[in-house]
Amino acid sequence: MWKKILAGLAVVACLVTLTACGQKSYAGVQLTPKKYERVQTETDHIETLVTDLQKFRYDDAKSADKVYKMADQLNTELRPGLSEAQKNQLGVALGDGPTGVKGIVKAAVDKQYNFDDEVASQFHANFRIVFDMAAYVVGNSSQQRTKIETQMRKDTNADTELYKIGTQD
Repeated sequence: MWKKILAGLAVVACLVTLTACGQKSYAGVQLTPKKYERVQTETDHIETLVTDLQKFRYDDAKSADKVYKMADQLNTELRPGLSEAQKNQLGVALGDGPTGVKGIVKAAVDKQYNFDDEVASQFHANFRIVFDMAAYVVGNSSQQRTKIETQMRKDTNADTELYKIGTQD
């Protein structure tokens, strides 16, 4: 009898160990390897977009093209798993509209100006949406999403870096 119980516990322990070994941790949240990779990729791409915005100059078409390309890439890769309303919200934040990342850059190119602190504030609002949507798909609860979003913000240092945009010469 005891041998059967011990054998059963050993099987359960092995299953738990095998399941746990397949998980990765990000911000104290256990994620599947696929979700973990998604978080890492999105974090890298968000950081790249922030850097591209910092390097943007209205008189340098290549700098604008880098922003457009990365905004489009983020918009595409963040969409899977979002509702239509969330996809629309993300599209507004990153898109061509007057308050979207691409729209702000296009206006700066057309009107020939670099960013000021007001534009940096709008970028900050847009990236709140980007981080929220990035965490939404990989977290299973609002608590997990908050942890993931907070860690992504720390890893990218986006809050600080976005506000620096308006203070650059």
